[in-house]
Amino acid sequence: MKYDVIVVGAGTAGLVSACILAKEGKKVALVEKHPYLGGRAMEHRFRGHQIGLSSHLVEDPGDSLTRACGLVGVPLEHSRRSDSMPFWDKDRWMPIQEFYGGAAKQGLKRCIEALKETSFEQLDALDHLSLREWMSRHTSDEGVYQVWEAISVLEQITLEPWEHSASENLFIRKLHYERKRTAGYSFWPMGGWDALWHRMADAFAALGGVLIQPAAVERVLVTDRIVGGVELRNPDDPDAPGEVLEAAEVVVNAPVWDLVALFDDGVLPWDLQERITTLAHNRNKACWFGYWIAAEEPVIAMSELEMASFFSTPRAGLPGYTLNFTGYDPSVSPPGEYLTCVGAAFDATRHYGDRAYYDRMFHDLWLDIEEMLPAARGALWKKPHLVSTYGVICKPGQVGAARPDAIVRGIDGLYLTGDTTRARGIGIDKAARSGITTAETVLGRRLPFFADTVRY
Repeated sequence: MKYDVIVVGAGTAGLVSACILAKEGKKVALVEKHPYLGGRAMEHRFRGHQIGLSSHLVEDPGDSLTRACGLVGVPLEHSRRSDSMPFWDKDRWMPIQEFYGGAAKQGLKRCIEALKETSFEQLDALDHLSLREWMSRHTSDEGVYQVWEAISVLEQITLEPWEHSASENLFIRKLHYERKRTAGYSFWPMGGWDALWHRMADAFAALGGVLIQPAAVERVLVTDRIVGGVELRNPDDPDAPGEVLEAAEVVVNAPVWDLVALFDDGVLPWDLQERITTLAHNRNKACWFGYWIAAEEPVIAMSELEMASFFSTPRAGLPGYTLNFTGYDPSVSPPGEYLTCVGAAFDATRHYGDRAYYDRMFHDLWLDIEEMLPAARGALWKKPHLVSTYGVICKPGQVGAARPDAIVRGIDGLYLTGDTTRARGIGIDKAARSGITTAETVLGRRLPFFADTVRY
């Protein structure tokens, strides 16, 4: 079978790119190896609750995933926004605003005004800086630092002050201040992620797109540095040749740790492959321990619509967040039950793969949760989880131009997309922005529908 474009991977970026390209009249095949959609933003049911891998809230103020859905007529209803940000300080929860009261408030105001005067293009020159280094140009107040760094813990899963990227965090702060007049905007898609991904797949099919699922791509076919399509893995005999799908252009939506395996040795430019290999190292992954908790009352710090965070739990000593999903969308849980997720980030450079450390942290973290969120003591059930595929951690020097670009220079017809490529944003929002950018790169033009959106 021959297509104009083959998109490998039906994660957020793959779905967005495929829908846009089909809308623009391209004959597109979308190949997904898993039986589900959404990639790392997949969702499944557990004891009647909707549980996602990394599909939590999305920090889209309306110009990334929401705009892409609007292009192809897919409804995306935003939940109510969070109404508070409690912060755990030693032995109690307190409103984050208490950290920048009095004179400190002027320091925060100076940071906001300086950010408003900085263009998105100028932020690209800050890839090497930490967030605190940039903020120190405008304030010396520790409480002001903690406010934006607490948001970075929530969004970027970075831990230490020197690890919070200036360019990544300031991009989001500026975007949200300009579009929503707040430091942080996020929402839950009403009805859940799985339903949204299937609505997008239906829209793609209605535009003439072909979804091939489940089907794994064995390799992207490249001859004399020209793309020719993909070879599918033979489901009956992995050692035998598989079906070939022809296309002059291929978009690969895969995280960097899965990327190199899709190509024969020596196909990717050496410098690109070396960068991908470095970024794909396990120690460069954003990781967290977590518990999904179901209870007959909300397991919260202060409010059912809060975005709570902490720099250090009492025993595990880890930074992280809590989120009550049922407060945003009651349909995610059975009647009379509430679903909360607590996540605590850990340093992959020191502890990735250390099972003894994992066991100790899970034990201590649950004791911390019972202390910090007493309603958890009456949980109907708790489900521990380890997330090690959230993405490449956004530390200074590992963001922006350090990431692979949308176009693979040196191979005609090969493009990359996804949140581990050169894109700005957070998680699903970043992936959607990348999907828009890659689709426009394939088309060779900017689309008027996205003219006022902010991308890389």
